[in-house]
Amino acid sequence: MLLYYFRVLSVSIYFFLFCCATLIFVSLRPFNANNTRDALRMLRPAYWIMNLKVHRLNNAPEDSPVVYVINHQDLLDVFFLADIWPKNSSAVGKKELAWVPVFGAAFWLAGNIFINRGDKGKAWQVVEQMADKINQLNRSIVIMPEGTRSQGRGLLPFKKGAFSAAIKAGVPVVPICICSTENINLRDWRPNPALLEFLEPISTQGLTEEDAEELAQKTHNIMKAKIAELDQRVADNNFVAVN
Repeated sequence: MLLYYFRVLSVSIYFFLFCCATLIFVSLRPFNANNTRDALRMLRPAYWIMNLKVHRLNNAPEDSPVVYVINHQDLLDVFFLADIWPKNSSAVGKKELAWVPVFGAAFWLAGNIFINRGDKGKAWQVVEQMADKINQLNRSIVIMPEGTRSQGRGLLPFKKGAFSAAIKAGVPVVPICICSTENINLRDWRPNPALLEFLEPISTQGLTEEDAEELAQKTHNIMKAKIAELDQRVADNNFVAVN
């Protein structure tokens, strides 16, 4: 129990310092395409604090802009992102994050997008904003289409905004899967393994806005099956990390 509280306290302090350092860093080059990717690398030492061993099976398959979609489980997700964040990519986060001290300002200055998930009347404006960022800035978007943390409930249904944006921008959807984190135990002395994988791009060529829901469901099915596979590989100790 003491080990658990030590790790939680240490990681909390580390994350606050990370946010402060990130705010300074992104203030020096605001809205740069690789701000988020470069800043997240400062989170990697936290793996040692948590005794977390992250295995990335492959690298991002696309150099050109895409819409990356990733499963959202709990607060550990931000640490996994430190190892997989693609270059030339911006995040999409709910607008409430803007009010988090230090973090909100750093998130915005890093060149990421805030959206209002609660205002359905502005949903199309959000899609337009994401598509414009992709096309005008030649930049990928990273989004968690579940819209909230699953917290052990499995892969939740996807909102279709990310898929509408991909269709409007004419770019593929690239799923990123993280194995289930419910078995990660910060009370354990043994290393806690986590397995991450980029999946093959899903084309949006020839699709229209009416196809967004079907594309979302197709992507959901693919990711659900892959997460189950990753969980089994973790259970079997069957994984190889990328150098």
